[in-house]
Amino acid sequence: MNERKAKRKRIGIIGVGNIGRAILRGLLAAEPEVKIFISDANPDKLRFSDAESDSGVVVCESNEETAEKSEVVILAVKPNDVRGVVSEIAPVMTGEKMLISIAAGVPTREIEEYLGAAAGRKVIRAMPNIGARVREAVSATCKGEYAGDEDEEIAKGILSAIGAVYSVKERDMDVITGLSGSGIAFFAAVIDAMADGGVYEGMGRDLSLAIAAGAAMGAAKMILAGDKPADIEAMTASPGGTTIRGLYAMESRGVKAAMMEAVIEATRRAREISKMQNGK
Repeated sequence: MNERKAKRKRIGIIGVGNIGRAILRGLLAAEPEVKIFISDANPDKLRFSDAESDSGVVVCESNEETAEKSEVVILAVKPNDVRGVVSEIAPVMTGEKMLISIAAGVPTREIEEYLGAAAGRKVIRAMPNIGARVREAVSATCKGEYAGDEDEEIAKGILSAIGAVYSVKERDMDVITGLSGSGIAFFAAVIDAMADGGVYEGMGRDLSLAIAAGAAMGAAKMILAGDKPADIEAMTASPGGTTIRGLYAMESRGVKAAMMEAVIEATRRAREISKMQNGK
């Protein structure tokens, strides 16, 4: 365990849905010595192999118990449930305890208000995506008014168990929602469409899907290694060849514009949801 993770060995997760469970499994795989406390309003979500068999996981009877026993509390509930859950755990969120919220559209200042002036109010807002299921999430974090750089580093250390983590300004969180939180579904749709093209040309569905996904992964790794998207196109598209013909088809059908619009519309909707939450 690296230094920033070692400072927080008791982690609570309130809400064990898709993302909450993925974080749990990522932590168990990366840092098995960490003690994890979990709770959820739906008892069925607490009945799965990790919680039943792993000695590092403790199922709590209430959200308050989870918060009381933890040094860091990960709030993985729906935005509409944030106020009720934070008000419930506020009395035990004292001292150096820290709250990491992954509720979309709920700003740190609002959570700080729910915690109350008498409570510890170290809040980090985070936005992971569903890639957490395979420990390939892209997460972004920002800190609230009462949290310091060290607190954000601790949060990033925890979230690094499920993938890459970036620090952003809170004003960019809605863009992150559109670009990463929703964006992973956009890429899945593109990969599915490419696989359909393979099927159209006579290849089996499973093989087409595997090859399309592998090609997408290769492109992503090249970009992360420093290659620009335009460079990859130039390396692949020879004069009069197959790639330039396909790129022409994509350009003529507005694929790039459609992908841009998808991110823009998802960001716009994230801002609408944020305003709805703030208007409560």
